[in-house]
Amino acid sequence: MNKKRNTILIIDDEPEIRGLMQEILTEEGYLTLVVKNAKEAQTSIADNPPDLVYLDIWMPEIDGITLLKKWSETNQLNFPVIMISGHATIETAVEATRLGAFDFIEKPLSIEKLVTSAEKALSASTKKAGKDVALLLKNNCSAYRNTFLALDAEVNRNQIVFLNGEAGTDKEELAKYMHHKKHKEEDNFVTAQLNLLVSGQQVNEAITSGLIKIIGSIERGTIYLSGYSELMPEHQTQACNLLQKQSLGQGIKVVVGVNPSTKNKSLEQNKELGAMFSDSAFINLPPLRECLQDIPELLKSVIDYFAITEGLAPRRFSLAAQNILTKYAWPGNLKQLKNMVHATLLRPGKEIVNIEEIEETLTLQGPSGDLLVQKDILSMTMVEAKEQFEKAFLSRQLELVGGKVTELARRVNMERTNLYRKLSSLNIDYKKKQ
Repeated sequence: MNKKRNTILIIDDEPEIRGLMQEILTEEGYLTLVVKNAKEAQTSIADNPPDLVYLDIWMPEIDGITLLKKWSETNQLNFPVIMISGHATIETAVEATRLGAFDFIEKPLSIEKLVTSAEKALSASTKKAGKDVALLLKNNCSAYRNTFLALDAEVNRNQIVFLNGEAGTDKEELAKYMHHKKHKEEDNFVTAQLNLLVSGQQVNEAITSGLIKIIGSIERGTIYLSGYSELMPEHQTQACNLLQKQSLGQGIKVVVGVNPSTKNKSLEQNKELGAMFSDSAFINLPPLRECLQDIPELLKSVIDYFAITEGLAPRRFSLAAQNILTKYAWPGNLKQLKNMVHATLLRPGKEIVNIEEIEETLTLQGPSGDLLVQKDILSMTMVEAKEQFEKAFLSRQLELVGGKVTELARRVNMERTNLYRKLSSLNIDYKKKQ
């Protein structure tokens, strides 16, 4: 763990204690901030979200337990809290733990205890965050700052939330993020595909009965619905109408994933659906290409993610490889980046991931992580197999050069006029990629 990346906030009304703790933790390599009361703490957290908080129990005006309770009740407890006190009772320590405190240390402070408690809390927090895909974006993508503010604002509101994002933006993981903010548990998170509810001739009845069954499957929690964009506009309206009419005020949150074109297209086609959207929260998810400057940090976080979830040995991306990836369009967004990193970690090789390995992986893998060449290629004729490979090869190479045909011609060593003909014959839409 890189301590220099961790920010610790110290909240204590005694200047001597604040100064001593700051001196010790700064010496250990942490970035430390100090405040003397709850009001200053709230301002500091809003401006500089900490990775860890040391909170004194006995403070004037608003004490530590009251502040901790406020954070817990308003879903602001996004960091581990270690309580500190010189004369706390067992009941106070139990109450702090119940409210979400990670640990409890007593004054006078031991240097060893202070340093050890910080390491344990940050390590536990890192492991917890490492398993959460949504936090990869929250902690590493500046373009997602407003998105997570919007998600946090909707956690306790009784309305449908539409997540509008391209393929690979991991809408389900963002729905899970909202669920965990409120429920702090894995249970009662249900997923379903709306388009799969449509079967046979009785479409309306199928959607109605299917949704009622899904809603009735939990008493409190979150329902994430995908496949909304595949429904006809009238069926989208029916689904929204039914969801809003159901009794969702009993702790059930409904999150619906849609693609970027659904809102505008549907509003033009269906005024009733437009009204449904206006009464609901519609949150846009930035594509990964808006986070290109954050790719190096994202790479590190995704490597940590697979080290924690699958026990894969970490590797490092060379600076040249990182530079290539910060210029890549990422059509498959975060999902594609995860698949690319996963593929490189599964490969036996050197510790450093170089440009050649990156290009090979991105060329062979589509945005979803599947091989671009069909798995039944051996059943094709030579002509069919050649066409399949050429289309896959040139499509991926075109993405790697940012859609520049002149650069593509140089890269594949092909005369530009002939390359244009080949792209046209393979139905590769190069004109939109210029």
